[in-house]
Amino acid sequence: MTYTAFDIHKKLVEEEGFDPKSDEYYTEIDKRIRLEFPHKFGKMEGNTTERAKPAQTVASAKRPSTTGRRRTVKLTPSQVAIAKRLGVPLEEYAKQLTTKEA
Repeated sequence: MTYTAFDIHKKLVEEEGFDPKSDEYYTEIDKRIRLEFPHKFGKMEGNTTERAKPAQTVASAKRPSTTGRRRTVKLTPSQVAIAKRLGVPLEEYAKQLTTKEA
């Protein structure tokens, strides 16, 4: 960008006759640099030289419980015995344990 600014300065002063001490000179330098490097300045609001305020992206407060890795639960031998005595499938028993813990 520096070398481009030097090149633009040379063209403005030597070829186009701008006074390097004038406001018009700096306005023109700014305009041409922004044309050469638009990605360095971000979005512009209207004709101002200020950057547009970035939109803040925030995750929602409620997240679905099914996201992420699948959670595995290891049942102890006593928990397996209890589930069998009650006649409850092991998956259901484990599911109930995880909902109690949460």
